[in-house]
Amino acid sequence: MLALGFLVKAVGAFSLQSKLAATVAAVALAIAVGVVDYLTGRELVVSAFYLLPTLLAAWVAGRWSGLVVGTLCTCVWFLSDLLSGPAYQHPLIPVWNAMMLLVFFVVVVWLLTEFHHSHYQLEKTVKRRTAALQAEVEEKKRLESVRRTLGLHVGHKVAEQILARDPGLGGTEQQVTVMFVDIRSFTARAANLKPHEAMSFLNRFLHAMVEVVEIEHGGMINKFLGDGFMALFGVDSAQHNHADKALAAGRDLERRLERLNSDLVRCGEEAIRIGIGINTGRVVVGSIGSPERIEFTVIGNPVNIASRIQALNKTVGTTLLLSRATRDALRRPISLRALPRQAVEGLEQPLEIFTPDHAWT
Repeated sequence: MLALGFLVKAVGAFSLQSKLAATVAAVALAIAVGVVDYLTGRELVVSAFYLLPTLLAAWVAGRWSGLVVGTLCTCVWFLSDLLSGPAYQHPLIPVWNAMMLLVFFVVVVWLLTEFHHSHYQLEKTVKRRTAALQAEVEEKKRLESVRRTLGLHVGHKVAEQILARDPGLGGTEQQVTVMFVDIRSFTARAANLKPHEAMSFLNRFLHAMVEVVEIEHGGMINKFLGDGFMALFGVDSAQHNHADKALAAGRDLERRLERLNSDLVRCGEEAIRIGIGINTGRVVVGSIGSPERIEFTVIGNPVNIASRIQALNKTVGTTLLLSRATRDALRRPISLRALPRQAVEGLEQPLEIFTPDHAWT
């Protein structure tokens, strides 16, 4: 039983050397059984052991080896029967017995090798499906890890939507609207504050701004930039009104800032001034970095232009500016004022910029 268990366990793993050794051993065993059968005068039940070398050769070396050894066992049995067997009434009876024994060996070898092959294929199938299942489990673990990590950066709801569209986070090209917000003269202001006061001031400002962008208008704060942030609209959905949402968020940021400034002035603090720049275009959305640290972000010229537009607020004396691309992407009509074209670093042609009428200062 132990030997049979070993053979079943090692099925399909026999080398050519093992097959040759098994065939030689089976031939030697067949001859030995024949000699014992002859010497005992066929009085002992030795004939049943002719099956052993046949099984050994068939299982280890294959069908043809099993048939050869089975034929050899038949011949040895036939010679032993002729030389020391009982006296038969008809001389062809030993031949008939040998033929029946050969047929038996052929059937046994055929069934055994078919079982061998089926068992080997079953082993391969089990291994293949086990490997596939393990790979699926590992992929689910990886996605869950990415989902948790991404959720810390963009929120769990947005993370689910992004992963549903691009599970690998490898990068997809997408039309989005990018917003940059910056606090004016924050460096000079922070110079008069203690570190914890500067952090408290920033957190108070950003808390109000994040609420407007993410909760009220469905945007996504992608990066905090020290004294400002970058927000994305349209990354987490297939809706095409992301330009409208970004502009509405920008106008509400101004309104929320007015309330925040009222509180600051009542407390004897200086009011906050900000600049908002909005641009729309096709960018690459995905994750960059290394396995140790990845970051979900957008890459493309529209991002750089949005940052430049935000900086132009200082030049033209506004709080909120948007590009012509964002104006053209708006689904709802809104009154905008065209401002003089401005030269922007990285662009050959001056940039068309617009501001809502209420944003002119």
